[in-house]
Amino acid sequence: MKRFLLSVVLATTLALTSCQFDDSDIWDKFGEMEESIRDHEQRISALEELCKQMNTNIEALQTLVDALEKRDYVTNVSEVRSNGEVIGYTISFAYSDTITIYHGEDGKDGANGTDGKDGYTPQIGVMKDTDNIYYWTLDGEWLLDGKGNKIQANGVNGTDGTNGSNGTNGTNGVTPQLKIENDYWYVSYDNGATWEKLGKATGNDGLNGENGEDGDSIFKSVTQDDEYVYFNLADGTMITLPKHDKENIQFEDLQVKAICCKNWDTNNDGELSYAEATAVTVVDFDKNKDIIAFTEFKYFTGVTDFCFYACLNLWKIELPPHITKIPHQAFDECPSLMCISIPNSVILIEGYAFRSSNLKTLMLPDSVIYIGQSAFGQSESLEIITIGKGVTEIDAGAFANCVELKTVYCRPIVPPTIGYDVFYDTNTNLRIYVPRASIEAYKREWSDYAAIIEPYDFE
Repeated sequence: MKRFLLSVVLATTLALTSCQFDDSDIWDKFGEMEESIRDHEQRISALEELCKQMNTNIEALQTLVDALEKRDYVTNVSEVRSNGEVIGYTISFAYSDTITIYHGEDGKDGANGTDGKDGYTPQIGVMKDTDNIYYWTLDGEWLLDGKGNKIQANGVNGTDGTNGSNGTNGTNGVTPQLKIENDYWYVSYDNGATWEKLGKATGNDGLNGENGEDGDSIFKSVTQDDEYVYFNLADGTMITLPKHDKENIQFEDLQVKAICCKNWDTNNDGELSYAEATAVTVVDFDKNKDIIAFTEFKYFTGVTDFCFYACLNLWKIELPPHITKIPHQAFDECPSLMCISIPNSVILIEGYAFRSSNLKTLMLPDSVIYIGQSAFGQSESLEIITIGKGVTEIDAGAFANCVELKTVYCRPIVPPTIGYDVFYDTNTNLRIYVPRASIEAYKREWSDYAAIIEPYDFE
């Protein structure tokens, strides 16, 4: 249609002039008009996309505030890319809805602008007031409704009634909405029922200011470390959310969680907090066939005799970091157990502690001084053992019937006192490597228990 109108004008002009008329100026003007129309359409399209992203960010910001208030945590952060550039992030939570955030880094949103100094982009943000409630802000000032009241960004729970009176109702948070109409920004805080006019959406010559340096985004950046995700808003506000629950233990095995909550959830909230776990001094999962993994055991305090005896399906566990002993038969008859680490604090490994495990390798820290009777006996998958340099006594049958045991690295300079049948019925080619300076002492004292004793240069 635009080309048709221009053609009519051109034809009319030509009809009124002589055949010698030079039409180059008209064609130049036609090209300039076409380019101006194209630039205008591009600006409108860019503004529409900007408005869409800003409304997405407003909704995301409200979800962040809600997640912060209900102590939710981030489970995943993934990049959103366009033409190879990171333009935002998708954030997943443990309980809240997944959100997408478009940030303003590198001024990507303003790439089309050349000047645009008269243009305006509203800066929506949030700020906590003295009542500990988050309210919306506009350009750094409180966003107010028609009655002059601040507008809540997150919902507030109602209060309970007292002495037969009714409790007050909770209030819901409001999500502001933005739109662009006739080149002006408008904001609504009643789901689009009414709109308040703000500033002009486009500058005289450009879209978002020279080179788009500010990026025109609610979010300036999103960064993270091992513990937290940091949401830096354009108005300088920083919202920080953890990457795991800071109060309650997140159990890998729900069977374990159910048992722990049944026994030690003292506040009856259906969760086991770190504080509740630390207070536990006696643990008893004896003969429990349901539990599979218990890495969260590291947050507990007590390890007692028989605490995991005959837990047939338990395959991995992480011990509390400050225990000084592995008690008698603590993990006896756990035939699936193949993943465990002995803390550096352990001094004693008592009798039958890990008998009949599924361990393949074993590394004992230098803190251990005593390995009890049959402590690792009948662990038929055990192939390699490293004995820390602090060990002074290995009791009878400690590694007996470990039929796949091929290699033992024994680090103590002074050969430990050794009980009978320590290596009974192990691999016939079992090799024991000992400190080179102590090879003769080991051969004198251990020759009846191991056929092959060789020197080794330990670090």
